[in-house]
Amino acid sequence: MIHRGLVICVSILVCSAALLPAACSSAPKEKKKTILMTDFDDARLGAEVSESVAAQMGLLEDPALDAYVDEIGHKLLRGVPRRGFAYQFQIVDQFEPNAFALPGGYIYISRGLLALANDADELANVIGHEITHAARRHAAAQQAMSQRMNPLAFGYVGAATRAAYGRDMERDADRGGQMLAAAAGYDPMGMSTFMRSLGQTERLIVGHARNPSFLDTHPGSGERSAANAARARELRWQRDPALGDTRASYLRKIDGIPLGDRPQAGVFQGNAFLHPDLDFYVRFPDGWALRNTHTAVGASSPRGDAVVFLSADMPAGDPREMAEKFVQKTMEQISVKVVESKPVVIGRIDSWRMMLEGRGRGGSLTAYVTFIPYRGTTWRITGVSPSRSAKLYLGRTLNTARSFRPLTERERTSTHATFLRLATARQGESIQALTERTGNAWDAGHTAVYNGVFVDHRFDAGDLVKIARVVPYTPPAY
Repeated sequence: MIHRGLVICVSILVCSAALLPAACSSAPKEKKKTILMTDFDDARLGAEVSESVAAQMGLLEDPALDAYVDEIGHKLLRGVPRRGFAYQFQIVDQFEPNAFALPGGYIYISRGLLALANDADELANVIGHEITHAARRHAAAQQAMSQRMNPLAFGYVGAATRAAYGRDMERDADRGGQMLAAAAGYDPMGMSTFMRSLGQTERLIVGHARNPSFLDTHPGSGERSAANAARARELRWQRDPALGDTRASYLRKIDGIPLGDRPQAGVFQGNAFLHPDLDFYVRFPDGWALRNTHTAVGASSPRGDAVVFLSADMPAGDPREMAEKFVQKTMEQISVKVVESKPVVIGRIDSWRMMLEGRGRGGSLTAYVTFIPYRGTTWRITGVSPSRSAKLYLGRTLNTARSFRPLTERERTSTHATFLRLATARQGESIQALTERTGNAWDAGHTAVYNGVFVDHRFDAGDLVKIARVVPYTPPAY
């Protein structure tokens, strides 16, 4: 998501043209790869990467939720035999249900995962899963396995071997997470019920369950749910009475959490991107895959061989001077050739455009970069593709740059914010009836999945039900 004062990597040409540059990290030419030999190596690498996570994905910055997740995390740590790291637990501002661990004990949970979970038991199992990854140094084990692999095991065979190893680690982390949760007084069955909900979200997105392949790094959600349910029934555990009603207390903690794209970070309307806070509009090519991150917003071609994206990390100024400074900074990282440099007008804004060439992992890359000074910032619209196909994508890149403009008053007031809210069900009430009574913005399928029930479920009186509430968003005045 784009915010004021954002920072983006400057090495636009070191990224594969199939990926948005927001997923890349700029690095000096001579930077050495960290070999994860010890706990110290894990902690050092985790500290470095955690800065990139905050810059590129963004943190939710909700003190109450942060404290809640941190409390559960540290309670689970009591079951870790040797606590080699200073663990940290944070919430990333991402709506996709996601959780991950960096080496050294940096644990991240997405706001989308918090919205999907239905009680503290499920959240504790997920956090325990990530603690297990860090505590058992799975990243170091993956690195060591790759180094030990037969150099002839490349292509499909090598990828399948690494994927199988990754699936084994996921199963190990599931087992470890359940054990940590049980030791802390949480129900280890929470791992199974959460995996079931996770699998159902996939059906909502693609319309059916996806069949796992040999190249998947994670076991299928169905397999994990079944295996974790069987294990939970075998584990001996005792509920911590201090936790009380783990569903009701959890739901009250996440009441009000943002759902979907937040207007403060900009929103897509079709393939147009509107940012009400920063007052701009930009339109990306039809049929391209769209992505909005904390540091850039953009789109990738259907074949995955080109990207066009909008970013900014420079103050407003003479666009030619900003372009030259950008190239100078880029050349500190990689070798770049300026093929063309000329003034252009975007709308009524005097701007500058450069054509750059450089070398990427897959060969020669060409980038068209347009520098647009607007509202205290120099915005960059960059199109990157292999040089051999640069002409094919030139028109789409230039059209994206030409589309940049201020929002109309109608566009500025057309954005809405969506929040998770709680509703109290009536005896025997159906999802459809509750939706009509409460103004729930979710359809029956989403309401069922996010509440861990089936579509034909009938609620008991007093049940707390997660619903979605949409409200108009008012951007700040300039």
